[in-house]
Order: sequence, then structure tokens, then C-alpha cells
Amino acid sequence: ITAVGGGTIRDMLIARDEHGRSKRAFWMDEPEYLYIAVAASLATFCFWNTIAEKCGLDQSDHWIFWLDSAGVGCFCIIGAMHGIRAGLPWLVCAFCGMCTSTFGGVTRDVLSHRPVRILHSHSEIYAFTAFAGAAAYMAVRGAGGGYVLRAAVGWSTAVVLRYFSWTTDVRLPSMEQVYSTQAVLKAKMSA
Repeated sequence: ITAVGGGTIRDMLIARDEHGRSKRAFWMDEPEYLYIAVAASLATFCFWNTIAEKCGLDQSDHWIFWLDSAGVGCFCIIGAMHGIRAGLPWLVCAFCGMCTSTFGGVTRDVLSHRPVRILHSHSEIYAFTAFAGAAAYMAVRGAGGGYVLRAAVGWSTAVVLRYFSWTTDVRLPSMEQVYSTQAVLKAKMSA
């Protein structure tokens, strides 16, 4: 679900390919994505505990953050490219990049009845970093930059923003913060 969920939702939203034909989820035409996702899931399920114990690994290790960040950078570009192929405006292409990068996790969280990670203030910003990476990709494309340059800028933007949000603890605002800010502003205005 997590591996193909974002691209599936993106394809459902796009609904048509560049030739106007009805579009179905990408993995229906390219089942290798499913094969890779199933193989990785099975390998993780079967071997993670053993490998983690032998090698002293933990789910909070930094390398997991870096792999996740690299994935966000890659998939935001892939999603934006799907939007381009569908002939969508640049802002929608950037949204496609964010959707591809993050909505698999949203689907996982909804199906497992957990708070959706990217919508809560208890974790660092995530979807914005994917959107910014895809938007940077689109901006460099709009400026005439070649594929390697725009891919490098888009990927780097997403990864650097993920790192920044992780190291500085940048989070979405909570409703308590919004209400307390409003109360402070009202108090200052009435004083």
C-alpha cells in the first residue's frame, strides 16, 4: 500500500493520459512495481529483526531518515513528470509530485487507523518538502533547464528541506498554537 499508494492516487486524480485515454493505476501496466514492493515487504518482514539484532540496527537510525528523504526527492520528481505527460499546469504537476511522494503513507495510516503522519503537528514537515522539490523541478524546467539539472535541483530541494525540518524540528502548527496566537493578537489590539 505504502509503495504504490501515492502513484495510484495520483493516477486516479489525473484520470486521463496525454492522449486523452482513460488512465488506470501505473502498476496495472507496469507490474514490476508490485513485484519490487512485495519482495521488499517480504524480505523486511522475514529478515529485519535478525539483521537488526546482528548489526545493531534500529528503526530510528539516521540511515533510515536519509533513505526516506532520498525517496521523497525521487518520487516528487517522478510524480511531477507524470503531471507533465498528462499536460497539466505546473502547480498541478507539483501537486502530483507531492501526492506521489506522500499519499502512500497517508493511505497506510488511514487503513491502519493511525493519525495521518503528514497532517499532524507531532512530526516534522513532510508533504511540503515533497511539494517544494516538485515545484523546484518545475521551475527549472520552466526556465529551460535540462533534465539532469532540474532533477538535481528538485531532488536536492526536497532532501535539504527534509533535513532542515528534521534538524530544526519544524512542524505544522497545532490548533492550540493558532488559538494562542489569536489570543495574543487580540490582547495586543485591545490594549
